[in-house]
Amino acid sequence: MITSSDFRTMRRTLTAIASGLCVMALAACSVPFTQNSTDDANSATGGNTAGGGTSTARVDETARKFAACLTSKGIEAQTTIAPGVKPNDTSAVKNAVEVRMIDKAGQPIAADESGMTVSSDDETQKMYANIMYTSIDYGKVWVMFKDSTALTGSPYESKRQDWADCEAANPTFAQPAQSSNPSNAFSEEDKQSVLQYAKDARDKGFDWVADPNGDEPTTIIIPKTVSEADFRRFLKECPTGNLPVTFGFEGTPDEYGYDYTKVMDEVYGVN
Repeated sequence: MITSSDFRTMRRTLTAIASGLCVMALAACSVPFTQNSTDDANSATGGNTAGGGTSTARVDETARKFAACLTSKGIEAQTTIAPGVKPNDTSAVKNAVEVRMIDKAGQPIAADESGMTVSSDDETQKMYANIMYTSIDYGKVWVMFKDSTALTGSPYESKRQDWADCEAANPTFAQPAQSSNPSNAFSEEDKQSVLQYAKDARDKGFDWVADPNGDEPTTIIIPKTVSEADFRRFLKECPTGNLPVTFGFEGTPDEYGYDYTKVMDEVYGVN
């Protein structure tokens, strides 16, 4: 999920399963293509879950070395904060490694013009059935593989040996495990604080703000009936501060009639 601690650098999202729900924190984000993952952790929750890290987050040295090894073998890679990290967690560390999503010809895949989906055909997307997650970062699409065996059947299959060589050269590195229950990342105090946030918002006149449900205990859903003006006013009058609040949307900007990601950009001063 995207935290509000470093709004400028966190246009990132992670995929869960095919669903119309986009979940993001109080920050701008782009939503990647939805994918039916074979990983139970990914299929445990519905929607596209926004996530990522901050520019000031410490980089784990083993992850840095592994990413550097992949880069030396011609694989575009970078370190990132693993999915499932609690929003506003100032102790978050970039301890995972992701690589650019490429097509069958080895060309990088980008987000479409809306910035909400991946510009690739179904056949290409099926080739990424074994990934742990997908993220979109300012138009660049990234994927995370658990290990070299997960490259089988993907456009990176020819790089399996290179990947395995990097694993051998960096035996202490391993992609962080994903929780099968994302709600466990939040304490009871977190959940209660978001319930209070929702109540306070209703007290300010935003009666469409409902309490989060059990599956997404820190997510405030923005209904399609909310106008751009009302959403903009809501962002300004209901700041989250350090609360682990995330926003959920019931569909794409086209379905809302305005680009809610751009509204967030404008409200929070992102160029």
